[in-house]
Order: sequence, then C-alpha cells, then structure tokens
Amino acid sequence: MGPGLSQSRRLRPPTPPRALTVIHTLVAGAVLGLVCLSSGSSALAILLGAVALAALGGAALLWHRDVRERAAAAARLELLFSHFPDLLVTADTAGHFLDVNPVWERVFGYTAEELKEKPFLDFVHPDDVARTVAMYEAQQAGAEAVAFVNRYRCKDGSYRWLEWNATPVSVGSLIYAMARDVTERREADEKIRALTVQLEAHVAGLQALNAELEAFSYSVSHDLRAPLRHVLGFADLLEKQVAGALDEPGRRYLGKVRGAAQRMGKLIDDLLAFSRLGRAELRATDVSLDEVVRSAAADVQEELAGRDVDLKVGSLPAVRGDPSLLRLALVNLLSNALKYTRPRPRAQIELGAEPGANGNVVVFVRDNGVGFDMKYADKLFGVFQRLHSTEQFEGTGIGLANVQRIVHRHGGRVWGEGRPDAGATFYLSLPAAGREAVT
Repeated sequence: MGPGLSQSRRLRPPTPPRALTVIHTLVAGAVLGLVCLSSGSSALAILLGAVALAALGGAALLWHRDVRERAAAAARLELLFSHFPDLLVTADTAGHFLDVNPVWERVFGYTAEELKEKPFLDFVHPDDVARTVAMYEAQQAGAEAVAFVNRYRCKDGSYRWLEWNATPVSVGSLIYAMARDVTERREADEKIRALTVQLEAHVAGLQALNAELEAFSYSVSHDLRAPLRHVLGFADLLEKQVAGALDEPGRRYLGKVRGAAQRMGKLIDDLLAFSRLGRAELRATDVSLDEVVRSAAADVQEELAGRDVDLKVGSLPAVRGDPSLLRLALVNLLSNALKYTRPRPRAQIELGAEPGANGNVVVFVRDNGVGFDMKYADKLFGVFQRLHSTEQFEGTGIGLANVQRIVHRHGGRVWGEGRPDAGATFYLSLPAAGREAVT
C-alpha cells in the first residue's frame, strides 16, 4: 500500500426524506397556482392560489423544523466527537486522516492540520508499519472490522502504544476508527513480565541452592556416622579396660563423652530425616484427620507411661495432603506438647480444628506446659533452634522445623502462640479436602 496525499473532506449525510417532501410540496403548489391563473377563472385562481400559499407556508414550517433537528443532531455528534475520551478518527482509503478529535493533539502534540497533511503511516513506528498495512489491506478485502495494536510517534519523538478498532464504511469510502492509548498498561505489563522472569530465575536459584544444601547435609550426616561410631566404640572399650582404675571424675567424664556422642547420633538422625523431607514425593489425597491423629497418638504411647495426661481430641475434618507426612507432623507436635508439660502434675493437651482463611482448615495442638516468650517466636521453627536448654528438656531442635517443612510442602503455614509458664498452642493451616496441596 502506498497512500498518497488527498484532499480533506467530511462525510455529509444524505438529504432526509422529510426535506424531499417539502421540496416536492413547494414545487407542486407553485405549478398548481400558475395553472389556475392561466385558466382565466379569477375565483378559482384565488382559491387555488390560497391553497398554494397554505401549502407553501406548511412546507416552509416543515423545512425549518427539519433544519433545526438536523442542526441539533449535528451539534450532538460534534459534542460527542469533541469530548470522547478515546482517540476518534476518520480516514480515506488513500491513507490520510480526514477528521481527528481533540484527544489526538493532547496525546501526541500535533495539531489536527499537522496530522492530516501527511499519510498516517508516516506517524507509525517502523516496526509496526507492516502490521498496520496488513490490517488496512484486510479491511480493503472486505473485513467488517479489525483490531490491532501499533505505536504512533509523538511530536517530541517518543512513541505511544495505541489499541485500534477500525470499521470501513461504504458511503464515501471512508474508514471510521477508534484508538485507546494503552502505553501505561503496556509498560506495566512489561515490568510485570520482567519481574516475573527475575522472580522465576530467583526461585530457580533458590531451589538449586536448597538442593545443594540438602545434598550437603545428607552427605555430611552420612560422613559423620563413621567417626561417631568410633567415638562410642572406643568409649566402650575404655570403660571395659580401665573401669576399675577410673575414679569418680573419670567415670563422669567418660559418661559425658558417651552422652555427647549419643546426642550427636540423635542429631544426625534428625538431620537426615529433615533432609529426606525435602526430597520425599508428596502423595496428596483426601485424608481423614481423625485417622491420622489416632495413628499419631499410638506412636507417643510410650511417652504417656506413668503420667497423668488429659488428651482431648475434638471433631476433625478431612484435609488434602500426604497421610504419612501429616502423621509425622502431628507426632512431632504431640511429642512436643508431652515434653513441655512434663513439669505439670496433670498435663492437659487439646487437639482440634477450626475454619481458616481461603477455605483452608486450621488444626491446633494446645497444652498447659511451660510455654514460651513470644519475642522468640521467630526461632521456633528454625533448625537447631531451642528456647530451653538440654538440661531442662532433651531434643535437637529439629522437630518443629520438620513440622514447618511438611506444612509448607502442603501449601499451608504454621505458627505458634504462647506465654511463659502459661502453655502454648501450635497451628497448622492445611488445604481442605478436595483442594490441591502445593508441593
């Protein structure tokens, strides 16, 4: 397509039928009056002349009213054209703008005359010319309407994105089009896409780093097992060979060596379990929490021996998740509650559920144990993080970290609330049954 310079013109509406009727009435009345006058009958001529004059007066009134209505309609259209918030334009098939509304000057800085004196392709970004021509040719081939996006040059040399809807009109061979300035939206979309790419790269990097850390912890844990076995083995040999020769401090020191080695062995086992949780496949299904709790309670029966424990289990719904992983999380929480209620003459532990946000289920485990200070709540779920010394309560500080990892793998979250010497409550937000767990 090679649009050339053409004369600007406006499409004028055809003469309405009412105006044609008025014209015909005027002509008929005049002719009738002349005929009567030429007949020589003065009375008849006067009568017919009066009729003709009445017809002429009525026709004049109709004409005047029609002109006013047309003027009012034209004023309404002009008002709409001038105040429409989007860019409106009419163009000829030779490639020139004929009419543009005032939004063009406000957006691009050109006057209407400057826009109409050049082919409109002169304003199109070079990279968008081919697409614009293709849309133009589609219209010329009979397409009723086309929609496309291109960039138009502003008077200051910058470009703005326009989203077009154009329709050809057979009368006058014109194109009527509307465009919307979508520059800010396009720029925002580009920023979102760039941020998405950065985020995906960041997530991929974190996943790779996490995999390396898990592999490292798994390898280190395995490598530590051999020297630890040697420590325990030589401690046993030493005790057997020199047991009688050791004094009380010596036996105490040897006991500390053995105890430290055993605690380290438990730490390695917990670290391996924590590492495996990150690699284990999540087999999500609808899970009855009642069954999971019964299984978890059976696992902690040994910890109930010799203690007065009031364990209350409320009505529990079904959730979406991996049964074995959820059982492990609840075992950890129940064991945690049993451990920290040990100083109480009667331990009170409650396990229940309540509705959560976004259709999730919130499971809670509440106890009347020693509690904790909320200012240290951010340390609860960290690996090896402990709020109490090993002399007060045994443990490696990995149990709650395992709970958090399990819940996060289900797309939920975990948090705790407590007060010193006033008990603690731990919450798990999990997907309700029928919803997909996030791995």
